[in-house]
Amino acid sequence: MEIIYWNCIIAHGITAFSYFGIPIVIAVLFNKTKTTIPEKFWLAFFLSGGFILSCGFHHFLAIFEPHSAVSLLHLGVLDIMAFISLSALLCLITTADQILEALTKSQENIGELQFSQQMQRLFLDQGPFGAYIKDEQSRMLYYNQELQCRFLVDSQEWLGKTDSEFLPDPEEGQRVMENDQVVFKTQRPLKLIEEIKIAGNEQPCYWLSFKFPFNDYATGAHRIGGISIDVTESIEAQRSLTDLNRQLEEKTLKLEAKKRELIYLSDMAYMLYSCESEDQVYQVIAFTCSKLFPNMTGCICIIANSKNYVQINSIWGDEKTSKEIFSQSECWALGRGKANLLSPRHSGLMCSHLIQPVSGTHLCLPLFGQGEIVGILHIHALEEISQEDQQITEIIARTLGFGLNNLSIKQRLTHENLRDRMTQLFNRSYMETVTDQRLAEAERLVQSLGIVFFDIDDFKSYNLRYGHLTANIVLMEVAKLLLNSIRSFDIPCRWGGDEFVIVMPNIALSTLLERVEQLRDALSQMELKDGDQILESITASFGIAISEPGIKLHDLLNQANQAMLEAKQTGKNQVVLHRRTHN
Repeated sequence: MEIIYWNCIIAHGITAFSYFGIPIVIAVLFNKTKTTIPEKFWLAFFLSGGFILSCGFHHFLAIFEPHSAVSLLHLGVLDIMAFISLSALLCLITTADQILEALTKSQENIGELQFSQQMQRLFLDQGPFGAYIKDEQSRMLYYNQELQCRFLVDSQEWLGKTDSEFLPDPEEGQRVMENDQVVFKTQRPLKLIEEIKIAGNEQPCYWLSFKFPFNDYATGAHRIGGISIDVTESIEAQRSLTDLNRQLEEKTLKLEAKKRELIYLSDMAYMLYSCESEDQVYQVIAFTCSKLFPNMTGCICIIANSKNYVQINSIWGDEKTSKEIFSQSECWALGRGKANLLSPRHSGLMCSHLIQPVSGTHLCLPLFGQGEIVGILHIHALEEISQEDQQITEIIARTLGFGLNNLSIKQRLTHENLRDRMTQLFNRSYMETVTDQRLAEAERLVQSLGIVFFDIDDFKSYNLRYGHLTANIVLMEVAKLLLNSIRSFDIPCRWGGDEFVIVMPNIALSTLLERVEQLRDALSQMELKDGDQILESITASFGIAISEPGIKLHDLLNQANQAMLEAKQTGKNQVVLHRRTHN
């Protein structure tokens, strides 16, 4: 029985020691970890501690109670309880450091997590960008202070609402929600620029938005997060830069157009200086207008020499808007002597020479040449003709007048300097100048140049018989026959009186003899009339010389003249070739 008694005493003592030791170890752990118990757990904590201590006092008092018989089962339970409680105490003591370390690490992790969450919260709330979280229906779950300040709302006003409900423009809100749905459907991030209007601000704001999907691990729901940066200034700066670039391009195009206009006008002036006839002048003007006004049509109308009508001379473009022939009274520009403009914005006078129905813009400019109106420049455009284009047409009209004047002077000077006034053949001075050049070319190209010198037989007696006027008619008929009998590049010349010279470049001697013989025969068979009076036929004596290397023009002309004198002396009305003599 003594063994059983002491067994009970030891079991109660070990159990009481363990019950008192466990709270002490836990208290030491709490003290070292500086852990505090939340208020809502205080009751459960104190009740649990009171229970453990009560159990410890119960077993401690059982040591001093009088001995009473216990069953083996009761004794076994006491032993097991003592073993278990002591093992728990020893295990708690041995693992106290590990528990302490685990608690410390847990507290550090909790602190880091709280710090990280705090930093994230500060980052999202105080960052210079809009941040938000939405659910699958695009309802707002969170938005930061930047959005609150921008849209002047508090932290709860937008919660649970969609963009179409709280944005000033519901259509803009609908577009934002459509972008959200794209992110949900594709489960991929989306970067775009969204145009948003803010209440009280007429100008829209532009946000560079980054939207991305994620899962809420606490609830398992799908969410969409977004960060939006205000890029309005950048967009406006980009637009300003684009506008500046566009303006620069427009100015560059205008400068290029002005450059092309100057080039066309310069080329026109150069070509007008080279023109040999009025038709060429008008063609140059029409060509220049087609280049300067590619989207317009027009024509140049010239007054006939009889002054009875006006006729189109040159035309450009696909559409003809003027009659081909009309009277001067049908054009107001001809009648008034100044430009006449008819357009939807300028209700001018309508010219009668315009083809009906009249549409678009019509501009008629009078053309002046040699101090009088010679015609009009007519331009038609589907739209308004700009002031600059009108100024260009006026420049063209004035330049045309200068061109016609220069052409008239040029033709008069050329005719007087180069042609014989009566026969219209080249004069002696021009023939000698050109023949000298042709002789040099013939020597360089190893070719022959022929000179034909002929004189009308007994022309003095012919002159005495019919008179000077009739004799002049004969000379003019001889000139006409001469022009029709030679090649286009041969040079016919009236040497003086009834003497003529023909320069025939690049010709063989046999061909030269044949052609001169044909001319002599045609001259002798020519019918001459002075009105109804039939004149006596004429003949001529011909002398021929052909060039050789190194010969001078003066010597070649002398050779042909000597051959002609020989033909005169040996019977007239014949062709004589100059025969060279060699020492």
